[in-house]
Parts: sequence; C-alpha cells; structure tokens
Amino acid sequence: MTTTYYFVEPLDVLMIRGNKSFGGAGQHGEAVMPPWPSLFAGAFRSALLGDDADKLSKFVSIGTDRQLPEEDRCAHMHDALGDALFAVLGTPTTPGDFRITWLSPALSKEGIQPVLPLPADLAAFSDPGVPLVSLQPAQRPAGSAASDELPLTAFLRVGKQVKSEGGRWLDGAGISAYLAGNLPTTKLETPVLFKRETRLGIALSSESRTAETGALYTTEAISFCNNAGFLVGITGDHGLLPKEGLLRLGGDGKGARYYRVENFKAPIAPILQSGDRFRLILTTPGIFSGGWLPERVSKQANGNYRLEGVGFSAQLVCAAVNRHEVISGWDLANWQPKTAQRVAPAGSVYWFDDLQGDPEKLTEWVNDGLWGNHIDPQRRAEGFNRAWLATWPNN
Repeated sequence: MTTTYYFVEPLDVLMIRGNKSFGGAGQHGEAVMPPWPSLFAGAFRSALLGDDADKLSKFVSIGTDRQLPEEDRCAHMHDALGDALFAVLGTPTTPGDFRITWLSPALSKEGIQPVLPLPADLAAFSDPGVPLVSLQPAQRPAGSAASDELPLTAFLRVGKQVKSEGGRWLDGAGISAYLAGNLPTTKLETPVLFKRETRLGIALSSESRTAETGALYTTEAISFCNNAGFLVGITGDHGLLPKEGLLRLGGDGKGARYYRVENFKAPIAPILQSGDRFRLILTTPGIFSGGWLPERVSKQANGNYRLEGVGFSAQLVCAAVNRHEVISGWDLANWQPKTAQRVAPAGSVYWFDDLQGDPEKLTEWVNDGLWGNHIDPQRRAEGFNRAWLATWPNN
C-alpha cells in the first residue's frame, strides 16, 4: 500500500505519558519523547470517526460489548460503519487496513524534514573535532567478558578522551547519509525541537471528584518550538482522511493540527545482492518474542543466530541495543490497561552478514514491519516493529 504522510503540529504543550502511574502526593510524571506510535494511531482513527457522532457512538457501544462474539461484533460494526469506514477501522480487537508506517519528529522549515534520535551505533561529543563517531563491529579481545553470544561486539573508538553527550538528533541530510553507510557531519540539539516544562497538579478523589488535601504532584509537558512537530506515515485509510484537520493528542486531550505532505520522499533502502551484509535500525519500539532479538531470528544448532524469512536468510553477527523499555497504554474498548510488554527501544541496531535468497523479499518484510508468524494485529496497526534497512559501512 502507498504511504500518505502528514505533518502534525501541536497547538499547545503535549502531555505524552508513559506507562508509569502517577498523581499521588509528591509523585512526578515523566513525558515519553519521542512518543509511542500508538498515540497517533488512536488520534487519527478517532479523527476518522469524530465527524459523525452517530457512528462514533455505535463504534464505542459495539466495541465495548463484551457479550458479543468477535464474528458478531464484526458484522454489527460493518452495518454501523458502512463498507468503506469498516474496511479502514475494523473493530477494536480486529483492526482494519489502517496502519502507522512512519513516525518521527520533524521540522517544517524549508519543507518537511524528518528528525531522528541518534541510533545506538552513533555517539555524539561536544568536542568540535569529533562531533559524531560510529560504533564499529569487531572481534572481542581474547579473555574479555561478554554478555551475549554474537561473534562481534560494537566498539566505540576515539582518538582522545572525550565525554559523550545525549539529546542529539539527525536531520534529514544526516539520516540519508547514515542509511547510506556514511558518517553524518552535523547533529541537532534538543532545544531546536522542544523543551520540557514542569506542570503542577493536584490529585482528585475518585468518589467525590474533589481535590485531595495536600495531594500535589508534578508532571512533564513537552513544549514544541516554532516549525517543530511530527511526521506521521499512514497506509490503509483509503482516502478517507481529509487533507487537513484537528487532532486530540496525549493526556488531557491537547490540540494539534495536521496537514498532508504531498512531496515527501522517504529514505531509499539500499539495493542488496546475495552475500551482502546490511544493518537493521528500529524506528519504533520492537515487540519481539525473543526479547532483544528481532522476530524470525533464532539460535541454530551451530550456535549462530540466523534470520530466516520467506525467501531469504542472513546471519546476525552484532547488535547495539539500549536498555529495554516497557510499553502499555489504555484499552478504551475494555476500559482497562493494556498488557505491559518489554520492548527493544527505537534506535536499536542489528548487523547482518551472509544474505542468502531474494533480497527483495527481505526488503518487503522490513517494509511490512519486523513481524514473525504470530502477529499482534493491534500493535501492528499502531506502528510498532517498524525498521529501516541500511548499508553496513566498509570502514
């Protein structure tokens, strides 16, 4: 399916909450930035229903009826929404064709420019002589300790002692250079995109809905700079999304406007040949049954880790994966928390060697999301497990 891109511009601060509860006396709620793709999946799907109060009411009542078998729910939902809208949305438990296929912060100055947090194989430094350094897969020194069984380890090599720094991002030109196997020459700093603000709140009594005495708490809000927002790619809306409109985003339903981006060109995947090596970079959190291991990668009898897809295979030889994250969310249909899941964070990098089979089949699998035989249709529609193919540099 063709991806349609939208620029989303917040009209107020955003309360992008994670999976940690807060609101009690003295607690602090941290914002998740970049947010999970499910935030935008919910916002855009709600926008599709928001223009028709009757269809919205029926979607909620049918979707929350726990007595209905799923087959009957689909039939009732089809009757309520009509052919076109049902094909896009489906039901809360059996989504339709709608999917989030791209999510990144972006700048709208001089066209739409996506912005990416530094992947795990890049390190930024304040020293102007070494602005960015890439980690290089190499054999471990003899006798060194290792926490994994992969043959190579990603090492950071710099010519002098310098301290790395966080809060750095790649602009559009840097992303293109990085995916092509080149070292980006520039980096952006967080204040160009947004700043974090602290907001004071007071907990409410669940019974009286009045303020609890002394129950003050704080929470983070994300305040975006001028021309900063998000780039969101969507497939499966079948042309039902207007070219522009308004969204409710995050906690407290803060407002945002969106408009279609007509001329955006996504980074082009490298053209691979049999026997080549390549990298996979997670652009959204990866929900993998093997923890940090991508789907379709398993340990072989000879001790190697092999990616086995339909029509292709490759050997996983190195990985750079930051500390795991936990995603959850709120299930509006059943009015309960979604199951908390440990994920490989966005920006994780995997190096593969010895590509065998049809490289186009590999590209198709990556473009469809890194899913195995057991697909979670809700999380796939929400945009998890998205990744980019990238060249493995020769240096």
